[in-house]
Amino acid sequence: MILLVSLIINEVAVVGSDSGWVEIYNETSTTINLNGYSLVSKNRVLSLSGVIQPGEYKVLYFGFSINSDSVVIKYNGDIVDSYSWITLPPSGSMGRYPDASGDFKHFLVPTPGRKNEIPSSLDEQSWGRIKALFGPRR
Repeated sequence: MILLVSLIINEVAVVGSDSGWVEIYNETSTTINLNGYSLVSKNRVLSLSGVIQPGEYKVLYFGFSINSDSVVIKYNGDIVDSYSWITLPPSGSMGRYPDASGDFKHFLVPTPGRKNEIPSSLDEQSWGRIKALFGPRR
């Protein structure tokens, strides 16, 4: 059973081969008590506690695999939201775009703890990668 609670997985990124961070977002106009909620991957369970305010983003460091895994928010065992992947990108992040409502897209520049946005111009690191890949050969 999927609950109609507006606590969502908004962004996911790799930190190591078996861990990363997950950003959850409260898209409601009320405070959500996180007791009874858990974040679940193939091999790990993290019980949540505290509260998340309306419109707040929370970043949780969590164990999951870069390959063939998922993260699921559960409330008392019922699925609230989930995101699954075959392979996560080794850099950047996967996040909802438009923020909090759209499909998951690859972000070159992660946005942990804040609104998912596509930069209007490339940051220096991303521009350097593009030049290295497509620039003139010496």
